Amino acid sequence: MCSAGSYCVQAMCQNVIREPSITKEPAEALKNGFLRTDQEVLISTLCCIGIANRKNAEDGTTAVVVLTQGDELYVAHAGDSRAILVHQSGKVSALTSDHKPNRPDERRRIQDLGGSVVFWGVWRVEGILAVSRAIGDRMLKPFVVAEPEVKQFTRTATDRYVVVASDGVWDTVSNDDAAQLALKHEDPQAAAQQIMEEAYARGSLDNICVMVIDLRAYVPLCLDLVPFDST
Repeated sequence: MCSAGSYCVQAMCQNVIREPSITKEPAEALKNGFLRTDQEVLISTLCCIGIANRKNAEDGTTAVVVLTQGDELYVAHAGDSRAILVHQSGKVSALTSDHKPNRPDERRRIQDLGGSVVFWGVWRVEGILAVSRAIGDRMLKPFVVAEPEVKQFTRTATDRYVVVASDGVWDTVSNDDAAQLALKHEDPQAAAQQIMEEAYARGSLDNICVMVIDLRAYVPLCLDLVPFDST
């Protein structure tokens, strides 16, 4: 059994694309794709319960999916992996808002379900998990949900890069710093590499994963999934 993150790499985009609503209601397709992937992860890890590979039974991952249709950009995420839009001028627009347990709307949702948000070094669901939405994390259902937050943006000619990264980056590198590092490079792969190295150099101790998407290039329907760090 692969981890929740590895499974998302294999399945998430395909699950989104297969949704009947993908062309007319892409936001709905993204939501359903996340929920379907979550269910598949939960089903596939049932065999791990009570055996040596129990870690996978309780595994979870954050996720970000970026989808384009013409000039429209749809960003869906669950967890604290983040996406930002970098403009040619260096201006930065946040495309996601981290799903932290102490975010007022997330705290209210968890408490309404009978769960608790406890401070243990950082704010955690049931004193355990530092994110309030994720794929998997069976033991914290129904408080930790896989339903993504989906936002729609209209691309402009001044948009240069989308940077998507795990919290291992954002713990030490600000949105503005990531944007400036990305703009130093014409090659998005080189930009991603420098952001990753900068996060590590600044002392990040968490999983580090970065993707930089060049909006000037041709972009297929489902750009990519970044199945970041296991929760």
